[in-house]
Amino acid sequence: MERTSTLSSIAVCIAAGALAACASVPDPNPEIESARALVTQAEQSGAAEFAGRDLETARDRLRLAEDADEAHQDADAQRYADEASVNAKLAIANTAAAKAERAAVENLEGVDALRDEASRSETDPIRTP
Repeated sequence: MERTSTLSSIAVCIAAGALAACASVPDPNPEIESARALVTQAEQSGAAEFAGRDLETARDRLRLAEDADEAHQDADAQRYADEASVNAKLAIANTAAAKAERAAVENLEGVDALRDEASRSETDPIRTP
């Protein structure tokens, strides 16, 4: 009877230890999937042209997260996935800023061209109504 009780106690301790080990570090897969989606979004936004370094860093961190996940290094996988997400978001933001800047320059060039045309029309003596 005492042996059964001891074996039951050991089994309970092992089960509790296994559950505690699993609960200590959350599963990194959702973070990896989120990082993967953000990297894809950055690629589709044109980050390769406007924020290549940020995009490449995001890709590298994503690869490290996937490798760490395969090696069951959950804490490292989660950290790398978080870093990949941050870098992908940075690439998206820098791409948007660069595109906005490019559009502003193009608009200013258009305004300058209209001003030149307007001033030429005012000084042209052969204006026809």
